[in-house]
Amino acid sequence: MVNWVIIAMICLFVFLFFKVTSFRYERWWTYFVAVLMIFLLFSFFSVVKNNNIKLNSVEGFMMGAKFYFLWLINFGKDATKITGQVTSINWNVTQNSSLGGKR
Repeated sequence: MVNWVIIAMICLFVFLFFKVTSFRYERWWTYFVAVLMIFLLFSFFSVVKNNNIKLNSVEGFMMGAKFYFLWLINFGKDATKITGQVTSINWNVTQNSSLGGKR
């Protein structure tokens, strides 16, 4: 129940943020900010749900924030690791491996 109340409050905050500020909906960075906020919202609640954290108290919320920031740090480390592995791949392969070396 508390999760839906928090989600509703955050959605209301995002809506009011775009209505009160001078953001224009025609600009691409406005959409970027909105998508970023939605990503942060849903990823936070996903981490909280997967770790069975109750947001009923301040201690629970702080534990959820701690787990979420650890998740974000690990997400960044994994992204850099994958990017490093992709850059080391030889993309100029002239022989198709699905043909078994026969052309």
